[in-house]
Amino acid sequence: MWNCVDLILTSTLLWLYLQAAWILLVNFLYLTVPWLIWGAIIIHLLIKFAARIPPPNDNIVKKVLGADPLSFVQKEDDIFKIGEKQQQTNDDQQYCMRVIAHRGAGLDFPENSMSAFRNSHEKGCDGIEFDLALTKDNIPIIFHDVTIDRLTGFNGTIKDMTWDELKDYDISTNHPLKPKFEPNGERIALFENVLQETLQNGQRMFIDIKAKGNEVVKVVLDAFKKHPELYEKAVISSFNPVTIYMIRRKDPKIVAGVAWRPQFFSTTTYNGIDGPREPRFNNLFKQILAGLADVVHDWALERITYYVLGLSFILLHKDVISPHICWNTSMEVPTVRSLDCGIKEESEFLLGQSIYHLRKYTLQEISKFHI
Repeated sequence: MWNCVDLILTSTLLWLYLQAAWILLVNFLYLTVPWLIWGAIIIHLLIKFAARIPPPNDNIVKKVLGADPLSFVQKEDDIFKIGEKQQQTNDDQQYCMRVIAHRGAGLDFPENSMSAFRNSHEKGCDGIEFDLALTKDNIPIIFHDVTIDRLTGFNGTIKDMTWDELKDYDISTNHPLKPKFEPNGERIALFENVLQETLQNGQRMFIDIKAKGNEVVKVVLDAFKKHPELYEKAVISSFNPVTIYMIRRKDPKIVAGVAWRPQFFSTTTYNGIDGPREPRFNNLFKQILAGLADVVHDWALERITYYVLGLSFILLHKDVISPHICWNTSMEVPTVRSLDCGIKEESEFLLGQSIYHLRKYTLQEISKFHI
């Protein structure tokens, strides 16, 4: 009996000693080092050792994106011969990306269509960019818009329609060269078909993910598992950094980037003349939260997001390229630019490896660039 009481008393005293030591330690740290510093240290450790996904191997990134075009520039006059130097480099077995067909270059053929991708290959484009979406029954398709209205002339939302409902729509209905595709027109492409044909053609792929959630994460992971050559032939991107994080957390070997434009979370479209357009939400509270998300995302992208996600590049909306961005060479992630293969888009981003310092040159000089 007394042994039991003695054990209880001893345990109580030990607890009191530990509590007193803890209070003294906390007070000592509080008085000697500001909690702001401790908080910063804790956040730093969490980001570095818990949240961060390491970037893919540099050699893999170079195999996918190729050599930096500006690495061939020894002096300012060389910038006018950059295309010739890139071609020579390609001939020497060091790949250099020069032309990416945005949505397959949708001026000659319907955007994101198999015929557009084939045309881009025939014209010598190094790679293609396309948009990955999911149908209601989770079939991965290649489609940019949320709805089918613009391309088909009919009304409907992709995520609310099954593949059986979508597969017969003609996406050349509103194309300026529509008679060229009659009488059969053009149909929505399946993700798997595009992967197979593009890999066979030896082109690079920029897979821009429009869908969100666990379903599209699984689709991407399954695609890389089924086609291991994608690790050296394809990159993924999304405006939503959470999607990229979910994918790279499960497979950090995938080369990835984030697409960015002003006010993505709070508006549906953007262009350089009018700026942001339609609000994304009708609910005022949701719209305010989306605006706050834009502020946080813009601040964090070049400070934290790129590091946590292990990004290899950033895709910029074409209308946000400015002298500030052109001269900003201190960012860890290469800023990228686009060479649309014969197509002028209203609101898409720029792809590529680097940005010329445009303020050094006149328009006449820029027009001489060998791109």
